Amino acid sequence: MFHHTPLAGAIALFIGSLAMPVVAAETQPAASSDHLDTVVVLGTRRGDVTALESAAPIDVLSAEQLQQTGASDLSGALTALSPSFTYPQSPQGAFAGSIAQGASLRGLASDQVLVLVNGKRRHTSANVTRQSLVNGRGAAAVDLSLIPLSSIQRVEILRDGAAAQYGSDAIAGVINIVLKEKDDGGNLGYRFGGYDKGDGIQRKFSGWKGIALPNDGFLTLSFDAGSQDPASDTNPDNRIFYPGSTSINTPREQNNRYRTWRWGSGNVSDQYNFALNSEVGIGEGLTAYGFATYSHKNTDAEGFFDPPTTLRNNYSSTALQRFPDGRLPITRYSLEDYALTGGLRYEDEQLGKFDLAANHGDNTLKSTDRNAINPSWGANSPEKIYTGEREADQTNVTLDWVRDFPTDLLFKPLTLSAGLAWRQENYELSAGEAAGWQNGPFFNTVDPVTRRRIPGYYSGITQVDAASLERNVLGAYVDVEGQISEKFQAGVAVRTEHYSDFGDTTNGKLSLRYDFTPQIAARATASTGYRAPSLVQSGLSSFSVQVVEQPPGSGNFVEVQQRTLRTDSPEAALLGGTSLKPEESTSYSLGLVWRPLANASVTLDAYRIDIDNRITLSDQLPASVVLPIFAGTPYANIQSAAFYTNVADTRTDGVELAGNYQLDLQQWGRLNLNAGVSQNNTKITALRDVGNIKGSQIVGRTTQGLIEDGTPDSKLILSANWLYEGWGVTVAQRRYGEWKSLNSTNPTLDQTYSPQWVTDLDLSYTFNRALKVSVGAINLFDTHPDKADGAQLYGVPKYSITSPEGAQGAFYYTSVSYDF
Repeated sequence: MFHHTPLAGAIALFIGSLAMPVVAAETQPAASSDHLDTVVVLGTRRGDVTALESAAPIDVLSAEQLQQTGASDLSGALTALSPSFTYPQSPQGAFAGSIAQGASLRGLASDQVLVLVNGKRRHTSANVTRQSLVNGRGAAAVDLSLIPLSSIQRVEILRDGAAAQYGSDAIAGVINIVLKEKDDGGNLGYRFGGYDKGDGIQRKFSGWKGIALPNDGFLTLSFDAGSQDPASDTNPDNRIFYPGSTSINTPREQNNRYRTWRWGSGNVSDQYNFALNSEVGIGEGLTAYGFATYSHKNTDAEGFFDPPTTLRNNYSSTALQRFPDGRLPITRYSLEDYALTGGLRYEDEQLGKFDLAANHGDNTLKSTDRNAINPSWGANSPEKIYTGEREADQTNVTLDWVRDFPTDLLFKPLTLSAGLAWRQENYELSAGEAAGWQNGPFFNTVDPVTRRRIPGYYSGITQVDAASLERNVLGAYVDVEGQISEKFQAGVAVRTEHYSDFGDTTNGKLSLRYDFTPQIAARATASTGYRAPSLVQSGLSSFSVQVVEQPPGSGNFVEVQQRTLRTDSPEAALLGGTSLKPEESTSYSLGLVWRPLANASVTLDAYRIDIDNRITLSDQLPASVVLPIFAGTPYANIQSAAFYTNVADTRTDGVELAGNYQLDLQQWGRLNLNAGVSQNNTKITALRDVGNIKGSQIVGRTTQGLIEDGTPDSKLILSANWLYEGWGVTVAQRRYGEWKSLNSTNPTLDQTYSPQWVTDLDLSYTFNRALKVSVGAINLFDTHPDKADGAQLYGVPKYSITSPEGAQGAFYYTSVSYDF
């Protein structure tokens, strides 16, 4: 099934690295295996199952492991630790802004992963990207950067389909973020770093404090706050010749023909995240709990420099002389995000355990154009134009029950669980101020000096886009798990849900495990799943206009309207669009668990995931396709359009190998070794026509390439963490296999990107078990992906935006923290 060679080499490399420590350990006391034997709350309702005893593959990553990566946020830490996790980087600057680049598991989309916090569903972002972002194009994902690392006790990753257990979105797997439960002590820290080019400077304060509450309760408060300067993917002479006239006619143009422009990350002027986790006993068997997060972030995204000769800057008839030296458009994205959860747990030996919870989460993104100008408004055009608001919120009420039933028929008590869930989702697009989308009195008039027609201005959310959507979801599940014999365990889960906008769905899961010996076990799962279309996908509408000189050189400029159409709109219906259906999946996995020692483990899992009715944002359909369809309709002015549709079916096959070894070096400290490799392959198995439009036009070669070839075909991780007295050294190595980008029309211009090795180093020393100083590097040896063939930014080659870790190179940092 897999024809690539990196996996075989990685297996050999891993087995070789494991063999020597196993021999050495025979003469030494075993290291602590606490990490290997962590009882998990993800993937099972039983209270006695560890990650290595489960029927499905589960990774448990401790707070210490996350911190030792040196990453500034959770996504970066998971990238360094999990071979199945990818976090594709997107360029900011001209095109991106504040995009929630969500987690991706097993090469699938970021919205096909369910994220939980303390076992409760986390809300998604209100924003999507239309860029060619691998696993993220058109997805509304959970923004992991809004959870402060200082608040996390551990992260559990279930690498298996789990919609029958947890509901929509859990096609590729589930990530559960478990918050700290501290009732005393605390920590304060500061981190500073930047790229070796001298840009992208990051500053971050962080900390947490534990407070004791009555009846063995706790309150843990956590935060981080900081900023990040812009960073460039490349390091050429950044005086880039501006686009426009090929000749330099005036001294002003000669003096301003160069402007700095960055293809990389935008400026995060400020970001702060807060988290709270608490619990208190209030009666016999009754416990109240609550947790909350709040985040604020401002991101500035730069556009292309507009020189004096371009359309918008200098019109005598409208008294506009604002940007005689040109302008640098900037869009400020302001994000506010909060989530609040409260609940009661009740435990009775006869009745079982009950958990009643309610949570509400909200993600709101506002945008404002700076250095803006709407020439058609003349002198009344503002320089700051508010361009709209995107808001998504979610409210959940859940009741869960679990009870163990002793029986002589089974080796252990039968665990029966059931639950009810109600969810309400809302999505709203609010239009920006009129100057952002409304043409003024000078629109399309001829300027007497320049002899050019005066254009309008289109940015952000227009009145046409504004909308408000909502849905209600009612669900119920039953889950039965049992240790049938000392060696055999089994579990069955069934979940049914009713959606107010598209109807009912019922899914099931079967989990099996057989322990041949205490050291060797086989595990397998089979499940069906689904992902409901997000309201962001159902409700998204956007409007843009390009000003084109027709015919070229005539001085006559016309506006070409481009639209992203709401899926159930009359315009989309003419193109064959319909209301979105849920994605449906079928998953199979088969694995082996080997524990050669109490402090060592190896797991190997193979899987297949079939997804039908995959929701995809279409390509931007050209005028040759849409104009004949819209001719004679009220939409004849739309010359290019895109919309979401259930156009494709896909199949993903993969295999994952993971190993962990904890070695006690006695007087020389402790050594933790980890290794993992994943390999997967996704293929489009069906591509349907939509209306009279061919499926290959709806999803062209470039988008097909993002689905099938955009994720590296393999990812290898090797790491070693040595702790000796006050010293700590972590060395991590990861390798990304090949990935491809497909040209939209010409297969000869397709490009295969070479594998990339990335090395991280973190060195720390702790004084008096309290003051810790660290220095380190992410991508120590400054490796880069291949440059994109033919991709030029005003003559400067740039890297592919599909790079799995971006292309900004080596990042060096230092940090200091104090425990109290």
